[in-house]
Amino acid sequence: MLDLQTWAIAICFTMLASVLLRMVCPEGNFTRLLRIILGVFVLCALVAPLRGISGVEMEWGEYEETMVQAEEFAGQAAERSQEMMTASLESLIRQELIKNEISFKKVSVLMDTSEEGRIVIRQIQVTLSQGQDVERAESLLKESLGLETEVTADENR
Repeated sequence: MLDLQTWAIAICFTMLASVLLRMVCPEGNFTRLLRIILGVFVLCALVAPLRGISGVEMEWGEYEETMVQAEEFAGQAAERSQEMMTASLESLIRQELIKNEISFKKVSVLMDTSEEGRIVIRQIQVTLSQGQDVERAESLLKESLGLETEVTADENR
């Protein structure tokens, strides 16, 4: 009975880790690879008890180690997704400013993970070059990207 309970817990944690990882990873080039990896991971959790039938005993420590590795992988994937999303958004803002001939000194995007595990934009800051129209840049970014942006002008001479 304890083995069945342990197996059920491992499957639940595996599925939870898989769902969380899918939620925080952006859609894109590596979505298909992620699905394959998660599928194999879940399949391994489902098949793990069959190893005991062939005479090889699996101990709780092995499940625990697998779960720790899964959590580490999910955390690393979430961090990488956040980095990729930040870089993509910064690039999109830069392209929009360049397209509209607005020169800038700095674009920075601050993102964080919410309590629900979702990546959220906390703040977007754009520092324009001296003499650029701050209001025009703010309205342009709001209109074209739908993002509230803190735009300031460089005061250095």
